[in-house]
Amino acid sequence: MDRPGRDRSDAIVIEKSGPLDLRGAAELREALLSASRGWKPVALDATAVTSVDAGIVQVLLAACRSADEAGRRFSIIAGPDGALAEALRRLGIAPVHR
Repeated sequence: MDRPGRDRSDAIVIEKSGPLDLRGAAELREALLSASRGWKPVALDATAVTSVDAGIVQVLLAACRSADEAGRRFSIIAGPDGALAEALRRLGIAPVHR
């Protein structure tokens, strides 16, 4: 079950679960855009995501770039062995842990 942006005191967290594929890319993009209109940092919780395709990675890279250009913080919460990390490895993009 996906949950729309949950507004916590320190960030807006968008929780996704199940497969993230091209069918859900527009929805994810809109959720990220909507959440980023405020002043709080935005985080995507992808710990319950089971698969990720290249279209979703493109949406996430665009969100990272947009946040950086706006001077805002965007974080992705995902395990090192999860579906998102695997998709990044398949695309030759090494995950960054900070």
